[in-house]
Amino acid sequence: MTRPVLAIRTGFFCFLFFLLLILAPPARAAEESRRDRVAFLPFEVHASTDLSYLKEGIRDMLASRLAANAEIAVVDKKLVEQAAPAGGLSRLDALRDLGQQLGADYLISGSLTTLGGAMSFDAMVLAMAPGASPANFYATAASESEVIPAINTLALEIGAKVFGAAAPEPSRPAADSTPRTPADSPFRTMHPERVLPGGGGGGTGSALVRPAAINDPRGFVKSRNFDLNMQAMDVADVDGDGDDEVVVATANEIVVFKRRDGRLDELGRIKVTSGGNTIHMISCADLNVNGRAEIYVSAADKLYPASLGLEWRETGFTELFKDAAWYIRAMELPGEGMILAGQQGGTTEPLRPAIFRLERQGGVLQAEHKLPLPDYLNLFDFVMADLDGDGAAEIIGITQADRVYVLRPNGSLAWQSEDYYGGTTRHIGELRSMERKGLDISSPEAHEITGLEDNPGRIYIPSRIVTTDINNDGLPDVVINRNISTASRVMPTLKNFSNGEVHGLIWNGLGLTEVWRTRKIDGYIADYQMRPDPARPGHKTLYVGVLLGSGWFDIFSSAESTVLMYDLDFSGDGATP
Repeated sequence: MTRPVLAIRTGFFCFLFFLLLILAPPARAAEESRRDRVAFLPFEVHASTDLSYLKEGIRDMLASRLAANAEIAVVDKKLVEQAAPAGGLSRLDALRDLGQQLGADYLISGSLTTLGGAMSFDAMVLAMAPGASPANFYATAASESEVIPAINTLALEIGAKVFGAAAPEPSRPAADSTPRTPADSPFRTMHPERVLPGGGGGGTGSALVRPAAINDPRGFVKSRNFDLNMQAMDVADVDGDGDDEVVVATANEIVVFKRRDGRLDELGRIKVTSGGNTIHMISCADLNVNGRAEIYVSAADKLYPASLGLEWRETGFTELFKDAAWYIRAMELPGEGMILAGQQGGTTEPLRPAIFRLERQGGVLQAEHKLPLPDYLNLFDFVMADLDGDGAAEIIGITQADRVYVLRPNGSLAWQSEDYYGGTTRHIGELRSMERKGLDISSPEAHEITGLEDNPGRIYIPSRIVTTDINNDGLPDVVINRNISTASRVMPTLKNFSNGEVHGLIWNGLGLTEVWRTRKIDGYIADYQMRPDPARPGHKTLYVGVLLGSGWFDIFSSAESTVLMYDLDFSGDGATP
């Protein structure tokens, strides 16, 4: 090859290389501009321990994995921090405004929640397109060592469903025949891994309760986090399809969720109070026997009740009555079944003595007759059940000092707990007295309805008491919660609970004794319910509504809630360790 030809070729390749150097950056920039721009907000942390070091780590891990998998363009973190308010954002319109300000196509926010020793990650992906609905994603980690795999799972799901990234082939884990250890159980006590003495079975006892086989390492299923300040919750079939719905009350609205496996999808919502009225309890029951449970909402302003009844019909709510001058509750009356009970408000105290059976006449509630109960009982404080099987119902109640008690059918005290149970922030009336005493149900002071000194201005609505058979002896037992806060017991005017448990109690002839409890739940237990599974005899689901918070005062301002669903086997025919 001659030197002129070689020089020409060398010059051509140099020119081509130079041309590529000139054109490559614009090509890369053009490719970058075609990618979706995604802004990542710091994850909120709801935990009783300091996990602030994960707050930034989760965001960075999720961003890097999505950038690699879905080939997105990540908005600079410093720009996000400069534009986002320090207190965070919760409203969708505010989040969308922030995303548009950052020039993003998508905004991703989320939260980390610790529950029962495990962690859950909730992420919301919000597209900036007008009218776009947020997409919610969820992953779990049984411990801190599993955080990275959980974030990987979250990133892969978001990448596939939002950005169209190809999902990798799932690996098949080796079969694990290792039995679950007590540390894996959602229960702190030995139950349901151990058996009760005296339960039959050749002297070894019969299984009490054990977690049913569900695909979750924690023993329960957690819903996604909801932007709701949960005040109360109940579970019932409100649409008549044979499956239960979860009914949640905030201070002024009712939201109904349809359960689909571990998901809770919103079925409908309605704002039911205005002005100074707030909801303090809801109860569900099919009292008109039409196959759909009605929702009975007990609400009030600072002084007087203004309750209402709702029913779901086809595509929305119908009001059965409203602004009723009664505090109301659907309750089971032994020998009669479910009834609607009510109590009137007073002028000098929040509740007048006497509880009535109510009947609905059109859109009005009428008192049918007074129930044969002690006048010092409050409508929300008790249930009735035949604990000892003698054919007469005992009264199981909880005092304003958070002590559980049992009254014999003749009204005398059979037992009162030394431990605290319940614990709630819901109340009616105004706080007029700053001093409070523990109500001893066996003393004449029991006739002081609230247990408050001098002027009983505020009454706290105690936790729900659920009765169900938990040891297969054919007799009702008690399920009750315990919200934990030493300071709130000492300073009753400052109600705050950062974590709690749910306990199973049985009557042993002398008193109620604990046989199992859940592991500690981070957050305030707002309400709970236990429902049978019609498809599986002997199985029940314990629903626990939790208001999330990460600090001492967060409970008062938190607007995030979640629902835990424990799938339990009460049949007694499962293998015991």
